[in-house]
Amino acid sequence: MAQITPPIGFNLFVIQGITDKNLWQLARMAFPFFLLLVAATALITIFPDLVMALPQAMR
Repeated sequence: MAQITPPIGFNLFVIQGITDKNLWQLARMAFPFFLLLVAATALITIFPDLVMALPQAMR
């Protein structure tokens, strides 16, 4: 998440340098993806068995 959220969003600064677009425009465009990352983090936190099913099956 830290790679796409300003002011720490390193990838946003790289994309800004490549495309010469406004940083806030890029942040608005990346916001839906940030929400997906937050939702995935919440799901993994609430239901850790989602990510632990395969390692537990390998035992």
